[in-house]
Amino acid sequence: MRAAIRAVRTARTISTTRFACLSSSFSSTATAPSSSSSPRPCTGAGADHPVLDCSALFADGKAQRSRLLRAMREALTHRGYFYASNVHSLPEKYIASVYSYHEQVHNLPPTVKWGFLEPKGSYTGLDLGVENAELPYEMGTTSTVRAWDYARTQFKTNPTSYPSEEILQPGFTTFMDDLYQRQNQLGDALMVAFAEMLGLEKDVFGRHFRQGDMGTIRLLYYPGAEKQEIEKANRGISAHTDFEVFTLMHQNAPGLQFISPCDPQTWIDAPVRPAEFVVIVGDVLERFTNGQLKATPHRVLKTVHERRSIIRFNAMHPDTLVQPLPEFVSEENPPKYTPVRMKTHMKTTMDNLRNGIGAWDSETNTSLTANYVYESP
Repeated sequence: MRAAIRAVRTARTISTTRFACLSSSFSSTATAPSSSSSPRPCTGAGADHPVLDCSALFADGKAQRSRLLRAMREALTHRGYFYASNVHSLPEKYIASVYSYHEQVHNLPPTVKWGFLEPKGSYTGLDLGVENAELPYEMGTTSTVRAWDYARTQFKTNPTSYPSEEILQPGFTTFMDDLYQRQNQLGDALMVAFAEMLGLEKDVFGRHFRQGDMGTIRLLYYPGAEKQEIEKANRGISAHTDFEVFTLMHQNAPGLQFISPCDPQTWIDAPVRPAEFVVIVGDVLERFTNGQLKATPHRVLKTVHERRSIIRFNAMHPDTLVQPLPEFVSEENPPKYTPVRMKTHMKTTMDNLRNGIGAWDSETNTSLTANYVYESP
């Protein structure tokens, strides 16, 4: 399917301050290598990495929720991401157990992995040859990343895509579907929160999510520099924006970088936060808001240390029509995006990647997928 991370557990942090009323923020001193310029932080209130206390999403306090929504909108508008803290369904101890399973499944021998190779299966990786590596989002790149993917839609149509209990304990679908459901609790709450923070009817996004979204979990492994295949690659994973509504991301070691709307030419390091998933904007949310929210560009550097990540793409029902909502369109601000159904956006994007078109323009630092022009939905 595809992209959108045990080693170093360091986030080089020099300050911790308050971000709005329900959040904290922190600044990383890490320098983010970039082909275009030296990294520099966004100026003003957005200079720190926003951490939002998301317990208010599951509580009854109206004032607390209101403050969180304001902070959330500020973070996504100016930074393109935030770290979600205090999520009861995804505590730190549970996240650690996912990484243990993560290591177990990636340690399966190549002879087993061959039996689950995409497109019929759920594995991709450079360890099975360059032709089976992650699709290049950026032209001229090869990625070190190895991936096990899980999607409920694929399980329903092809349950043999995943290792069974005879190969892995617990079985892949059993473990991953529990993770999927835990992430759904946060995902559903965020769908509602995003609508509320934008002044929309609260279920405008959530109802399309609950109908059965085209979501995917990826367990991503980036081998350290001592691994032989890293010599064949020039990226951990190449630059892109995610194709869905939003993404939950967790990494156990440095390497992930973002571009923020407040500084669209600079790659900034995403610190490691063991207890928190980071939330980023995807193509669909950009298109729904007519560009008011921008899909968050991100990439992973090729690192000397190994790293792992847990990724969840939160999408919508395949038949959902994605187009700028009336609240974001006017005579002065006409629609910037063509209508497209969720399934068409996903299929077109994947077909373009397979055909070598790519998903990222490295010369302009812009997403080709968020801005793709469709002739028909």
